[in-house]
Amino acid sequence: LSLHSLRPPFHSTTMSAKCAVCGEPAPKRCSACKSVWYCGRDHQVADYKTHKKRCKEIVADQAQADSHELHKKEFDRIRLQYGLDNPKKAEQIAELLANTDANEGVSAPEFAKMFGMSTTEAVVFLEWIKVGIKFKEETLDTAKAAGLTGSSS
Repeated sequence: LSLHSLRPPFHSTTMSAKCAVCGEPAPKRCSACKSVWYCGRDHQVADYKTHKKRCKEIVADQAQADSHELHKKEFDRIRLQYGLDNPKKAEQIAELLANTDANEGVSAPEFAKMFGMSTTEAVVFLEWIKVGIKFKEETLDTAKAAGLTGSSS
């Protein structure tokens, strides 16, 4: 008798999972979104019509989150590899972005040449900067609309 054979037949989190249809303990879950549990195939099939649309939304959200995570990891690698978190280079980048016409932006080849990286790396870096700027703008807009900022501009 080994310790391995004493393990339960499914992961311990399934012990508390409940079937979306009947509420009974559920050892199986949707293989696509992995967020809805079922006691058996018959209840999964019965719930499919209801779950289908939400399942696709969950899968799309997960894919977008995975994409953002990969993009962020690559951004961090580039930032560290080229020392772009160095205060002098960070200031240079901030000035470059602030002094560039908002409609044009800095070109990836120009940025790549300035910092000694490939154009592909420059595209990844600049696109992640855009994501950060968009997030900041949306967050500030939301805060202003909710009256959470002292600024009226």
